[in-house]
Amino acid sequence: MEKLKQSIFNIIFYIFIIALILGLVFLLIFAIMKLNVYAYEKPSPEEICILIDPGHGAEDGGAVSDDGVVEKGINLSISNHLKEYLELSGFRVEMTRDDDNIMGDRNLPTLKERLRDDMRKRLDLYNSEQIDYVISIHQNKFTESKYSGAQVFYSPNDERSEVLADYMRKSITGFLQPENTREITKAGSNIYLLNNCSNPCILVECGFLSNPEETALLKTEEYQKQMAFTIYCGMLDYIKNN
Repeated sequence: MEKLKQSIFNIIFYIFIIALILGLVFLLIFAIMKLNVYAYEKPSPEEICILIDPGHGAEDGGAVSDDGVVEKGINLSISNHLKEYLELSGFRVEMTRDDDNIMGDRNLPTLKERLRDDMRKRLDLYNSEQIDYVISIHQNKFTESKYSGAQVFYSPNDERSEVLADYMRKSITGFLQPENTREITKAGSNIYLLNNCSNPCILVECGFLSNPEETALLKTEEYQKQMAFTIYCGMLDYIKNN
């Protein structure tokens, strides 16, 4: 009788062990499947195309500081450095311009027509199916010289824009401007490209050309590289966590 009880106990014990092992194997397979799904759903940098838009260009200089520093050149320099950093990480990068030019037809008779055509062509690129994210680079200016610091605007048309803008804000305050308390801002109708962009899109106003101290920084290549690297880090953090 005791031998029979022992045999039954052994059988139940072995069944329990086998069931436990099968359960662990099932959990392991499930975890591997989840990891594979995650890896599949999260694109590699080579699969992501980022459009950089250096604001203004050619006869549209943008804001001008009191000492004659023109916005368009700073925008282009920061954008070129940002393109370099992103490409080194494997991202595909497009730009609306890579020199002192505009996308608009330069043969149109009036400046107004040329700028309108430029906006239309930039927006077409903003909304291209080949583009995953848009970063527009600009400089700010105000009537009073006391204001300084970068500010990030985001498109209201894709919820990812707001998330990306917040990552960018955190990168700016974390790396370059710890005293900056500006919040991210949803673009209104006065920011035409962001307001009409269907892809995830942000605009970074890197600083104020109305502030002499900040202008002195913005016109140096060293600070332009630092700003580009800060924007690059914000983009990288966003991609990594979303």
